[in-house]
Amino acid sequence: MTTLAQSQNRTVARFLADGVRSLRARFDAQMAVVGERRRISRELMTYSDDELAELGFSRFDIPAIASGSYRR
Repeated sequence: MTTLAQSQNRTVARFLADGVRSLRARFDAQMAVVGERRRISRELMTYSDDELAELGFSRFDIPAIASGSYRR
């Protein structure tokens, strides 16, 4: 027979496990965003200043472009 304390312990353990899974999922999602921003920055840094100018950007705009905060 399961005691009330054992049942509560299982409930708390499930609650904590769900919290850890949720935290891990958010962390993984954020790391994917960071990786994509780095990839964009690296690629844009390979462009010459003239190529960036043709696109309407300067080298100083690259961090804002990669983060998604660039506004014209």
